[in-house]
Amino acid sequence: MAEELEQGTNNNTGSAESGTPQEQNTNDSGTLLGGNPDGANQEEQQSVPEPIKYDFAPAFEGGVVDENIANEFSKLLNGVGATQEQAVEMAKFGSKYGTDLVTAYEEQRQQAEMKQYAAYAEHTKEVLGAKFDETVAQASVGVEAVEKEIPNIREILSQNGLGNRVEVIQLFAQIANMAGEDNNSNSGKAGSTNISEEERAKMLYPSMSK
Repeated sequence: MAEELEQGTNNNTGSAESGTPQEQNTNDSGTLLGGNPDGANQEEQQSVPEPIKYDFAPAFEGGVVDENIANEFSKLLNGVGATQEQAVEMAKFGSKYGTDLVTAYEEQRQQAEMKQYAAYAEHTKEVLGAKFDETVAQASVGVEAVEKEIPNIREILSQNGLGNRVEVIQLFAQIANMAGEDNNSNSGKAGSTNISEEERAKMLYPSMSK
């Protein structure tokens, strides 16, 4: 009988002891290290600063800024914690860099065009051979004839190297022939002028006479 009472006492003690850690775990679950990160998240959320709304107007002439670009750039700068002054300086650098790129591209494009125009002229000389000067002079008369109806024809011919292409020169030479036949002047030759055909050709096609 005494043994049973002793065992019962031991069992009750064990239950009490086993219950104690459970109550401690319940209390610990509300601590920062007890497996509940909510408290830590709340602290972090409270410490996040408001994003800066940068003013990029001082970085550009006239103060005109594309809103979409400004918003995207602001996100980037907020990500690195840039100040307003730093944002303006970076915007100035980006603007200058972009302008330099465009300028360099435009210069390369113009150089490539001039090279192509010169190639057209060389090809024309090769195709026409000994008749080069004569054909160009005749084509200049055709240009004068067309100019009466199309005043800006010379401007058109100066674009894209068009006036140096052999096909165009031959075309205007034919126009001069047809104009001469219609006018039936100067023994069937295309038109009459107060300057020589060579001088006229130099005036119309200066790049071809070099």
